[in-house]
Amino acid sequence: MFRYARLLLSALVLFAAIPAVAYGSAGANKATLDTSQLDKGTIGIRLAYKPSVNTKAKISKGSASYIYTLTPEAKGQTTWLPLQMGNGQYEVAVLENVSGTKYRVLSSEKIDVAVARTTDVYLNSTQNIGWKDAEEALAKAKELTRNATTDEEKAKAVYEYIVQNVSYDKELARKVTADYLPDIDETLASGQAICYGYATLYAAMLRSAGIPTKLAMGTSTHVAEYHAWNEVYLNGKWVVVDTTVDAGLGKNKKNAAFAKKGSDYTAIKYY
Repeated sequence: MFRYARLLLSALVLFAAIPAVAYGSAGANKATLDTSQLDKGTIGIRLAYKPSVNTKAKISKGSASYIYTLTPEAKGQTTWLPLQMGNGQYEVAVLENVSGTKYRVLSSEKIDVAVARTTDVYLNSTQNIGWKDAEEALAKAKELTRNATTDEEKAKAVYEYIVQNVSYDKELARKVTADYLPDIDETLASGQAICYGYATLYAAMLRSAGIPTKLAMGTSTHVAEYHAWNEVYLNGKWVVVDTTVDAGLGKNKKNAAFAKKGSDYTAIKYY
């Protein structure tokens, strides 16, 4: 987890330093935006070519911004990214690496976002939590929640399954890179994950059941490293749930509370 923490923190610093404009427009290598789901709080980006260099999307609102890596496999496909910074005007830029930390703009567009229910943003299937493509996780979530009658019962059923069946992957923690994205079905099948994988699996399974769930990244009093956990919308409020910590407690025969104290967690990023 510690190396993962250092990589993520250094990535946050690097991304903050990426200029909004560098070297002007790239011209021919255009990227197009799919704005058909703005009312749901998500934006689609489609590359018309296979990038041979590091290509990123920068989504900004005011002074806040998020950076996402667009993979070569994304050519001709739409990568869906969240618009989780509230209603208002966003700027979406696609950036191509020139050298070092210098990027040039392939495209940039301002969009207005108005989501009727802000919790709906955390139901979307996006790059970080692509639950619509995770067939095995969807099937397992449906199985686990079949007899549940409330969202809280569903959330607890999925929680119990994950903390009992997924173990911390120390080997992955030693070698994971800053651009790592968990494979939801692989986490379910292998029964191993780092905190990012735990939180992504839980968010995917709950979102597939119609329960708004955040993937949060930041710090916690429960662990020394940069961490990932979830916030679940239950009974009209956001509840902090940490499957990584509770899986460890369960395997050590210690009692764990489903809902954690919000004051023990400080989120830097939400997805």
